[in-house]
Amino acid sequence: MLISLPWESNTIAAAIDEYEGALPAEAWPNFVIGNHDQPRIPSRIGEQQARVAALLLLTLRGTPTIYYGEEIGMRDVPIPLHEVQDPQGLNMPEKNLSRDPERTPMQWDSSENAGFTDGMPWLRLDRTFLRTNVQMEQRDKYSNLTLYRRLIQLRQQEPSLMTGNYTPVFSDHQIISYIRQTEGHTAFLVVLNLTHRPCYFAPGTIHFSGRVLIDTFPEQEQQEVRDRIDLSGDEAMVVQLKEWRPVSSQPGA
Repeated sequence: MLISLPWESNTIAAAIDEYEGALPAEAWPNFVIGNHDQPRIPSRIGEQQARVAALLLLTLRGTPTIYYGEEIGMRDVPIPLHEVQDPQGLNMPEKNLSRDPERTPMQWDSSENAGFTDGMPWLRLDRTFLRTNVQMEQRDKYSNLTLYRRLIQLRQQEPSLMTGNYTPVFSDHQIISYIRQTEGHTAFLVVLNLTHRPCYFAPGTIHFSGRVLIDTFPEQEQQEVRDRIDLSGDEAMVVQLKEWRPVSSQPGA
């Protein structure tokens, strides 16, 4: 459902909550944001929001499914009509229904054909493969690949992010937020701004304090936060909580 829904915070938050609420006890969700039949995430919601989508996908409860190339920010590639391979595109030319743009080869490095093959690839590569490839992004601490790797590593290390409960906190026309926690382990607050405009997170329903561990803007990491967070446009973060509790409850949550 995250593939087909509009990229709007209220809509997506409601869908996630509905999905979680419909699952029987002991059931396990899985989430998919991109696949080979739909436009790639950066082409659908923009390059900066694609980083927010990565943080959403890799902090939700359940199994995340990553379509190849998402981890380096690959985008749809224009395929000339005479090079179209997809039967859907061939049967309905000039209607922009071909799925070839999201099926181009993986971009490994800056060599010929992005290191994918020594022969002729079945589809042409994006013109930007010289700078959008695994080899380049491995060396860039601000790259999409670095963000994905850090999120996966954190998820593997923290029981709350691997198998913890999902507790929605607050959503509005810009923000989605939730807490992941396994009993007896550190809790994590996830706050995502699904717009290009700045906003603030001050739900008023919980008291919380913690430290920003991962942010789509790494300059914000290690910042201490308490009860309110000011977010830039296209910003999403994982906060390691020191404590949190509903406003009307006593400490100890």
